[in-house]
Order: sequence, then C-alpha cells, then structure tokens
Amino acid sequence: MKKYLSFFMGCMMVFAILSLPVSAFENESEELQNVELLASSYFSGITGKMNSLNGKPSSSFNISSGSIPLGSEVSGVSLNITVSSGSSPFYIVVKEPNGYYDEQYVSSSGTVSFTQFNNLDPTGTWQVYIRTTGIVSTATASMTVNYTY
Repeated sequence: MKKYLSFFMGCMMVFAILSLPVSAFENESEELQNVELLASSYFSGITGKMNSLNGKPSSSFNISSGSIPLGSEVSGVSLNITVSSGSSPFYIVVKEPNGYYDEQYVSSSGTVSFTQFNNLDPTGTWQVYIRTTGIVSTATASMTVNYTY
C-alpha cells in the first residue's frame, strides 16, 4: 500500500510542476504581444572649416545617412562644435534631408543638441553650416544623428 501511495503522490507532484510553467508562459506571452521592440543606431560625420563673414552663411557641409533600415526615426541630433579663437557668436544651422531646418546660437566650443528632428526619417543627406552674428566666425563640427528602427 505504501508503494501505491508513494507512486500516486509522486505523479501528483510531477503533474503540479509541469502545469505551472505553462500557465506562467501564457501570461508572459500575452504581455509580450503588447511590447514593441526597437533597436537603435547612429551615423555621424564632420564638417570642414566653416567661415561666415558679415552675416552671410558659410559653405554648407553634407553628412550622409548611408544605408539605414526602412521605417527608421530620428531619436536625437547632437553636434560637437569647436569655435576658433576670436570668432563672433553665430548660429549653427542643421537641415534634414526633406528641407526642415533648425538653428541654435553658439558662443563657445561645446555640444548642442536638437530634439526638433525627433521622429523624422533620417534617410538622406543632412547639411550643416554657420551664420555669424558679428563680423567673422569660424568653426568646425562633428554631427551625430541617433535613430531607432
């Protein structure tokens, strides 16, 4: 009788153990159906020397996205700017591939960030240039465009 009782209890324990992960997995898979998984990446480029004289724009420098996944969206744009000694403050202008642009005032070397391009398609050629607020401004910049897909 002890053998049968032990066998019966062993079967009940195995059944109980095997049934728990299945119900936990069902709840987890329902939650995962509502989660959108995104990956992220970036592209970057540098400008040459940008010289702006008497309020006129400098030469424009192109930064290409290269080949990126379809459906990508910008998640942030930043520029590390090096301002030459003696330069007047200026506006740095960033123009995205579809023509939308934004500018930020710069008076010294450092990093500026743009959130105005967030959620736009990053694919194509971006442009960067400066426009002095004084007599002459000279700077270089390194731009990074972060995106999700």
